[in-house]
Amino acid sequence: MAERSGLFSIGFLVINIQFALVTAIAALFFAFSGYLASLGIGPGAAGFIISADALAALLIQPVIAPLVHPGVARRWLLGGSLVFSAALFMLAQADSAPLMIAARLLQGAGFICVVSALVTMVVQCIPPEMSGRAFGWISLIRLIPYAVIPLFFDLMKLAPSSFGGALKLAGFAALMPILALALPRARHSQQGAAVAPGLSGMLESLRSPAALMVLLSSLFFFCGYAAVFFYLKQFGVSRGITDASLFFTIATVAMIVIRISGGWLFDRYDKVMMCVAGLFAAALSYALLPACSSSVMFFALAGIAGVGWGVSMPLQAAVMFDISDPRARAMNQNLLMVMMQAGFFLGPLLGGWIISVSGYKALFACLAALTLASMIMMAAVRRVVK
Repeated sequence: MAERSGLFSIGFLVINIQFALVTAIAALFFAFSGYLASLGIGPGAAGFIISADALAALLIQPVIAPLVHPGVARRWLLGGSLVFSAALFMLAQADSAPLMIAARLLQGAGFICVVSALVTMVVQCIPPEMSGRAFGWISLIRLIPYAVIPLFFDLMKLAPSSFGGALKLAGFAALMPILALALPRARHSQQGAAVAPGLSGMLESLRSPAALMVLLSSLFFFCGYAAVFFYLKQFGVSRGITDASLFFTIATVAMIVIRISGGWLFDRYDKVMMCVAGLFAAALSYALLPACSSSVMFFALAGIAGVGWGVSMPLQAAVMFDISDPRARAMNQNLLMVMMQAGFFLGPLLGGWIISVSGYKALFACLAALTLASMIMMAAVRRVVK
């Protein structure tokens, strides 16, 4: 599927449409807590139900990352889509916490199999000289549903109780990635590209100083990003900023603008140093948030954070692509997703503990420090590769 003549091959476009679809299904769950409350499920049980799919993904993806390769990606896509769809239908019918937990665990397992397969397939479509632009578009495609789906729900004024119907529609939509099976098989130009890296291949990647630094950089970055995502609104309310949710609207717009207008720069200039600059912008915004004395400063920092996120996320993936052996490229991208899942698990967990002990000022200081550590790790990649 890889075509040297350009990035936007049939395969690249079709697989990105499937990315958008499965991400849109995941974005539906921003309204899930209201649905659980409408069923009479208390906050204690609801919290575990909501996080169960991420837990499944975090446990499963490290196991399957060395097993999913171009030669078998279609099988994982088919099996994952069937499990993902069945879990959504099961969730639509479930009315008790145990059944919902089981459905969410299955949902997370199916989802991560689908995404791992799509990542493996899309990597084969990326010309090596266009990795920055490619991951800019991929990350943009996966971002847009999170901006559009909540707005759609608000505009339609859908009641929480209607979420069950949305789950059934999502169950049918979850079967759509199977259409990607009709794509022509990739013509692998690199020897061994269709061979599973296996456990030995994963251990080899983890022994690579450059790959390990990118993975740790991603973990530190997503710990900070996830903590901000979950705790920023409460922080804004504590400072009297009633429309604090606009922070993520502004940041999302900045991320979209950066990836559309500046994506071509990702392949023209040093990816590592551009990523370092993006991480510094994110760290700076975290450090300055406790000093906010007005909504104007708060939303200005949203723009700075959005620029930092918009640059850093795709370039971490692009740098990993560039430093990886062709045989390990898909696996290493899936290992990056493991770091993202771990960040979304550890970030809110540590953030809640820090807030309970020392408050928001300490939280944002720690998040800035974590992001600076992520920046240092990325800067070190340049030294190791050279």
